[in-house]
Amino acid sequence: MATYGYDHIHFRSEDPHAARKFWEEMFGATLVQERKLGGAPSFNMDLNGMTFIISGRAEGEDPVRTSSDPRYGLDHFGLRVDNMDDAAADLRAKKAEFICEPWEIRPGVKIAFIKGPDNISIELAQRD
Repeated sequence: MATYGYDHIHFRSEDPHAARKFWEEMFGATLVQERKLGGAPSFNMDLNGMTFIISGRAEGEDPVRTSSDPRYGLDHFGLRVDNMDDAAADLRAKKAEFICEPWEIRPGVKIAFIKGPDNISIELAQRD
């Protein structure tokens, strides 16, 4: 039987340079590799061991955006934080837009959501 594990997340962005800047400034992500993908800028990033890719519109590509609410497919993804209060204060100082303020969904679990580039939702989760 095959064994599966996390490899990467790939974001497609209308403005990949702005998306890269967001991840660097908000979360301290670092650039691992910059290249072209289908003629578009593409950035391989690292966030504390989590690999993700940000790329722009490929040459000749004409993406069609459908209604953004509700949307199907990827709803959000989560980042673990060790202290929600510190994380929220840090992100507020960086002008992050909170979609959902921090709250305790059940004993020992606090969550919050911020808006990322291209209207993606990023969940912050503290699990005691």
